[in-house]
Amino acid sequence: MAATAWPTRSMSVASLHLDSRNPRLGRETTARAPRDVIQYLFEHDKAIEVAESIAVRGYFPNEPLLAVREGERVIVVEGNRRLAALKALREPGLLEGPFVRRLERLARRIQAPSLISHVPVTMAPNRRATDRLVAGRHIGTPVLSWQAENRASFILDKLAEGYDNNELADELGFDHADIQAARQTRAIADMARSLELPDEVRAKLDNPRTKLFTTLERVFQSKVGRDFFRVEPDAEHGLRGRTSKSDFVRGFQKLVTDVALGHASSRTLNKGRDMENYFGKWPRELRPRMGGGSFVPSDVISGRSVASPAVRTAPGPARGTRRVSPTVVPKTLRVRYGTDRLVDIRRELTKLRRADFPNAGAVLLRVFLELAIVDYLNRTGRMSDLTSRLKARGDRLPFDIPSLKHLSPEIVRIARDRLPRSEATRVEKALKYDEAAPFSIADLHAFVHGQEFPGERDILQFWSRTEPLFRMMLEQPPDEDAK
Repeated sequence: MAATAWPTRSMSVASLHLDSRNPRLGRETTARAPRDVIQYLFEHDKAIEVAESIAVRGYFPNEPLLAVREGERVIVVEGNRRLAALKALREPGLLEGPFVRRLERLARRIQAPSLISHVPVTMAPNRRATDRLVAGRHIGTPVLSWQAENRASFILDKLAEGYDNNELADELGFDHADIQAARQTRAIADMARSLELPDEVRAKLDNPRTKLFTTLERVFQSKVGRDFFRVEPDAEHGLRGRTSKSDFVRGFQKLVTDVALGHASSRTLNKGRDMENYFGKWPRELRPRMGGGSFVPSDVISGRSVASPAVRTAPGPARGTRRVSPTVVPKTLRVRYGTDRLVDIRRELTKLRRADFPNAGAVLLRVFLELAIVDYLNRTGRMSDLTSRLKARGDRLPFDIPSLKHLSPEIVRIARDRLPRSEATRVEKALKYDEAAPFSIADLHAFVHGQEFPGERDILQFWSRTEPLFRMMLEQPPDEDAK
């Protein structure tokens, strides 16, 4: 049954239950009481902002919650922040701390409490039917983003529930690189939390909004970091060690402690050269030695971790694999149709190694994308029509050229028509201006205008999603591109 055919009905807020399996809720909420989950969403996921919006503007009935029936309970699988806000506005005493008074003030602003006692709810037939909508909403629309660890948990949970790799790609838009990244993300987090650490470091690890893991991931994404810790990527476990478990744990413990206490950060560990300088100062006894054993994350992790499943997940039918190019753009990409400038930029990007030049690679890849789209739209006769439409609605066009924000929806529409559905979905997720995406055009902009640093995996993720678009624009003959 298509989602559009699912029934939507008005239901009482009191009868609805929060979803303890929602990836947004972090890794320790499943055993908590419902009021603890509400407290968590207010403390860590800005549910207070949702409550303020409802109190000021009302609840928008055109955005129903998405739910499934499990036994006697109706579980909201999409819209948990909204549900938490509604429950807290109706009963501020559910919360503790400073939120109580703020909610009491907000609740007094609601002139008719009955307006938030019942809300529209769309009922899906089962959880699996909702997976595509939930994944798409947190990758393709402007909702508060999942943290990297939450995204990893969602992907790995779907594998544990029975999805194979091909289904993850076709139905939810997560490819092999996403699965590998999810295992590595979860392995790093679970190994870090299994270490014996001082209380102040432990507190940093337990903060669900910590940026600590972003820095740790950067180290293990880099060749310098992997070589130093004697580890390599592993499709099943995320990582595999080529040293003894004790050697790795000793070094990993120092790295986690240094990052948690601010002795090392994404700035001081930005490039391979920075990491070489950092690790070069370590005493010899803390440096993992080659040989002497091997390990996988589950050997280090206390308790069970989905990063290293006991049973290997069925991969689904093989589609063939190819070696991942270490450069920003692989040499297999050809500019058969495009300007000389595109040819030159492509040549430079095929020489830039992601691990060595992440900043230059990210910025130049963004420029390459914009110029390729402009050239394609001009070559196929679509640019003049787009420019006329934008001017007619009053959009400002410096130099008479649409911005990338204007260009993206147009090229996404074309991709939907010309590319296979799975490839078009990947392209759309990459070009949506959305913080919830694993890595999107918004992140490229942030690397140009903000203070964040791109990593090797960031660039690879963006390229893997936009590669079909680049090949369509630059490799297909003009007569096939005509309107």
